Amino acid sequence: MYLLCYGRSEGAVRTGDSLIDKIGGRWIESADFFASRLPIPASERDAVIVMILPLEASIEILNGNFSPTLSGFPVICVSPDGLFAAIIRRGDGSTLADCDEVYQEMLNVLGPKCFRSFGSNADIAPDLMTAIDSYGMTPNDPDKLKAYLSMIRSGEKVSIYTDLPIVFAEPAIDSMIFEVNRYSRETKESFIQSYISLSGSSSKAIFITCAKMPQCEGNPPLVLVPKLVSVGLELTGRLDPEYAAILVLATLENHGIDARSVSTVAVSQSARESDAVQKVAEMFGASVTAFATRVLQEVKLPLKMTFAPVRDKTDFATAGCFLTSESGKILIRRSAEKSGLAISACLKRGNILLTE
Repeated sequence: MYLLCYGRSEGAVRTGDSLIDKIGGRWIESADFFASRLPIPASERDAVIVMILPLEASIEILNGNFSPTLSGFPVICVSPDGLFAAIIRRGDGSTLADCDEVYQEMLNVLGPKCFRSFGSNADIAPDLMTAIDSYGMTPNDPDKLKAYLSMIRSGEKVSIYTDLPIVFAEPAIDSMIFEVNRYSRETKESFIQSYISLSGSSSKAIFITCAKMPQCEGNPPLVLVPKLVSVGLELTGRLDPEYAAILVLATLENHGIDARSVSTVAVSQSARESDAVQKVAEMFGASVTAFATRVLQEVKLPLKMTFAPVRDKTDFATAGCFLTSESGKILIRRSAEKSGLAISACLKRGNILLTE
């Protein structure tokens, strides 16, 4: 634990000195510190900023020219007389500090007379079912989902792990309920490892992803799979409908995509009534969207084909799912073509609004 304290009055100095003496840390010498873009020393990366000021003054500093260098640090406000303390920002998880642990230690120093709350987190807890319904999220464990929703409504804090672009309606408030751990495509292995390491633990963790998660023994974390993937199909030969559905499923899983994330099957108009297309849509519980050949030919795809291109040939499979995903991220580019069915997939563009 390490405190970076800031205050002005004699009372603030006494309160701050007591906290630094019992917990550890140093004084912030000037308010210029909050606007500075200089890097924080490695020895202070796990620090918590403690503003020993009236609450409104602390909020004013946070809303002012606050340096991006400090944006990940938790901030705790303490009244100069030491009779009020509150977490006003939990940080983004990029520091090593456990905000709740530091806060509790500070309360121990300030004593039982310190006022610490105007209410409980239950008063600000969002309804997560709204987002679950909006994005068609499928849980891996419906009973665990019910239990977690109950915990969230009661104000308990839950950790979210995701490789998708998640945003909150009120980040400052929602961060009091959710601790978000974000992963990119480049850190996929770390994302999977986090899932494996939390299996069997008592940690309240929710994974929100379209990725196929591994089978784990014991009690795996809760996984919510939103329907954000569009599959594009192009018939290149005759094939059995059952085989087509199994082929698409295998292709998705081979590319690490959870089949429950498929929302739409995109095809050309000439393929819409194909038994193979209908069977694929039925397997995934997806709708079918068909486009005129002219529309597909006009689509400008962001990547070159990875197969040997044919002169004047349109990649109908990728063009279709690219359109239905609103120019989203291409996940599969024309796979399994030699089987008689070209398969592409795109992740829908845009953020997931987790709270409203």
